[in-house]
Amino acid sequence: MISMIRDVALGLGYIDARPVTGHPFNVWRDRLMNIPLGQHMMFEHDPVNASGWPLEEITVWVAIAPTPPMVDWPEGCGELGGFYLHSAQQEKRLIAWEDAVIDLGFEIVRDVTLPERAAAIRAGFGVHGLNGLLITPHYGSFVNISVLLLHAAPPHGVRGPEHDLSPGCGSCGDCIKACPTGAITGDGVNALICLRNYISRPLRMPVGDYQKMGRRIQGCDTCQQACPCNAGITREYPPADMIEHMKIEKLLAAPDVDSMSQYVMRDYLQENRVKSQAALAAANTGRTDLLSLVEALIGSEDEALDKMARWAVERLRSHE
Repeated sequence: MISMIRDVALGLGYIDARPVTGHPFNVWRDRLMNIPLGQHMMFEHDPVNASGWPLEEITVWVAIAPTPPMVDWPEGCGELGGFYLHSAQQEKRLIAWEDAVIDLGFEIVRDVTLPERAAAIRAGFGVHGLNGLLITPHYGSFVNISVLLLHAAPPHGVRGPEHDLSPGCGSCGDCIKACPTGAITGDGVNALICLRNYISRPLRMPVGDYQKMGRRIQGCDTCQQACPCNAGITREYPPADMIEHMKIEKLLAAPDVDSMSQYVMRDYLQENRVKSQAALAAANTGRTDLLSLVEALIGSEDEALDKMARWAVERLRSHE
């Protein structure tokens, strides 16, 4: 079983895949319950509950693939994190892995909600970073994690919950100093005030943090860029067509969601959310030439879009 499933994963572009036991991820659950975001998370910590199978009949497979960081996006564009730029590819890769394993004769659970980072730590792929991310030896924190819940007894000798207590990243504190909103402390991450979370929940973002958003459209890699574990990671250039799609004026007027979705999962491309972020990006980069496009967003039925557009217009007018 191990060689077949791992070989399929490697053939699809994962850099490694490993099985672990199906014991509950109690360390992850306890950590989650102690952070503010925990009450908003909808993950299942126990593979038995996620599958309905007995513990001795469960194997959790974990695979990782690189999601390299981007070089700085060109002037005049919004910014998109490397994880998000690879998200559509990662989704297709996971589905292909699931389909291939089913073709091998195994039963799986699709759309599983198990904690990927906890599973990856159990598998020995890396350690828990102070910024809440998995940190691997060769790819730093710029990896995507896929989890496969399989109806099969775990192979003899695979890693289990005794490996769930990660020794941590060393806690140099560089991510604490770099975080724009102070979301990272020595006690962990308050993801509710992370800029990335604000993009998903824009009405929760204080107006005082609008300027901190810079020209981010989706994602915030600030803590990862500051992490010494990522210092040697090669950065990628965004595809030429995405550079064109990410021009702020296009995001304000009519984001080409269909074209962008070949790279970015549609869940991350909700039109009003993209326009809201583009309005902030226009204001934060002083794009007075885009004032009319931002003004056109005022009065939107989307409360967050209307609120951010009004702030952006006021700020842009102050530059005139």
